Amino acid sequence: MRLRSIIAIALFVASPAKSQTGFLDRSLTLHGTTYRYQVYVPANYTSAKAWPVIVSLHGNGRQGDDGMLQTGTDFAIRVRQNRTPFPAIVVFPQAQVGTRWADAEMQDMVIAEADQALAEWHVDQARVYLHGYSMGGSGSYRIAYKWPTRFAAIVIVAGRVVPASPNTSSEIDRDRRANPFLTTQDPYAVLAERLKSVPIWIFHGDADESVPVTESRQLVGALKKVGAPVRYTEFPLVDHTFAPAKAYDDRELFGWLLAQHR
Repeated sequence: MRLRSIIAIALFVASPAKSQTGFLDRSLTLHGTTYRYQVYVPANYTSAKAWPVIVSLHGNGRQGDDGMLQTGTDFAIRVRQNRTPFPAIVVFPQAQVGTRWADAEMQDMVIAEADQALAEWHVDQARVYLHGYSMGGSGSYRIAYKWPTRFAAIVIVAGRVVPASPNTSSEIDRDRRANPFLTTQDPYAVLAERLKSVPIWIFHGDADESVPVTESRQLVGALKKVGAPVRYTEFPLVDHTFAPAKAYDDRELFGWLLAQHR
């Protein structure tokens, strides 16, 4: 009996702990500030293979310090409702109240949280992707501009390049200081030149009342002009609110995204 107990204890100690999966709480302390965020880990995760990683930036209105509100978005819901485990690790940062992804501090936080996820799980460093909706799309443009070699591909839904109302004049000034390409004569052309080697798929509804569809049209034109690998989907009669669900329902989107390599 004693021998059996010893064997059982030895087997328990020798067996590796099963990785946690699902939506997991994580935190990061950067420059003295602690940020809470979430990471989705597929139910079939195993360290025997390297997994792709998607960094997903929420839209305006989901800022906070709870580390949860940002997972109520269409993209997180799409991940949850998938009948089979979503085939990627997804990092969901949360911007602080009173900030936007255009702010340098929030951009640094996104990169640091992505790095923390890359260190915690067995990931494919050549398949790290950036995604954002609305304010998250605008932030994705700015983050990709600063770190153009970090991401294998980018997906933007209803993102703005040039800041305008309803941003306040203070927010616009802060955006320009943190992202100097916005002060150039043609920010669309400058951004396109910087991202011309990164595959990017942009979605926008032509009835968008919050971010004019011309923002995407103008950038897509600039990207095509420099020969960038850009795809563009414009939804007729779709407004700002319904564009994300339409985009994530595209059957080609995730297959295309996860096929991209740096």
